[in-house]
Parts: sequence; structure tokens; C-alpha cells
Amino acid sequence: MGVSVLLWPMVALLACWLVGAHARLKRLRIACWLAVDNLDRGLQALLLVAKAALDRPDPATKAHEVLTVTALQLSLSVKAMKSAKLMTRREDDALAISAQWAEMSVAWELFCGDHQNIIEPQALQDLRSAWDEAHNHALFAKTTANQAMQHYNAAIEQAPASWVAGRMGFVPATLL
Repeated sequence: MGVSVLLWPMVALLACWLVGAHARLKRLRIACWLAVDNLDRGLQALLLVAKAALDRPDPATKAHEVLTVTALQLSLSVKAMKSAKLMTRREDDALAISAQWAEMSVAWELFCGDHQNIIEPQALQDLRSAWDEAHNHALFAKTTANQAMQHYNAAIEQAPASWVAGRMGFVPATLL
């Protein structure tokens, strides 16, 4: 009888701890997903600005073509990021997004430089302002996502949650 009196409270305590650990890790994972959604919105805003610039009836230039290609590549990577939510152990997806974002920024500057004399100054200034606003939003979202993922990864690696996190289906998030 003495063993069962001690055993049941210990089992109940363990069950409560497991439920609490699962709830905490799930909450942190959802925070990561929300941060990735915010990054997605920032990158989509960048793509909308690029589309607005590319839809202009100005003559097509090499910079126009480069911006089109880089915007398409970033768009495909954003779709992959959205479906995977970057909750994998593969770093190549996150590196691809970062590299394509950098390529698109270079292509944007090239586009603006080449179209300085083609696009009316006020329209070009409006496009640049919209780009800067979307770019700043995306940078802030990237920083927020990385912070959320660092907190999530730290919680997964923290003992005693690390003992059961893998069995519960929690995998480390890939930073951007």
C-alpha cells in the first residue's frame, strides 16, 4: 500500500509535467509560424513593389529581365518557405531565401539605376519609397522570426524538455 500511495502522485506529477512541456513547446512553435507568416507578408510586399515596377509600359531592359527572374525565384522560395514553415533541419531552404532576397535587392538597385531616365522621377521616387518600406518590414520580420526560432530551439534543447521533445514531434527550426 505504501508504494501505491507514492506511485500515483508521482505518475500524476509526471503526466502534468509532460502536458505542460508539450503546451510550452507548442506555443513557441506557433510563435515561430506566426513570425514566418509575418516574414512572408514582408517578402510578398517586396514582390508586389517589384511587380508594380515591372508592369510599367516602359521599354524592357536587361535590368528589367534580371529583376523579373530574381522576383520569380524569390516568389518560388517564399512558397516553399510557407509550406515548410522552416521547421526542418534543412538549412538550404533558409539559405536560398536569404541569397535570393539579396539578389533581388541588387537587381532592384540595378533596375532603378537603369530606369532613372526612363521612368518619370516622381513615379520612381514612389517606387523606391514603397520598396524601402517593404524592405524594412521584411528585415524586421526576419529579425523577429529568428528571435522566435532561437527561443523555440533553446526550449527544445533545455533539459528536461529535451528528453521528450523529439518523441513529441518537435524538431529544431532553421534560422534565416
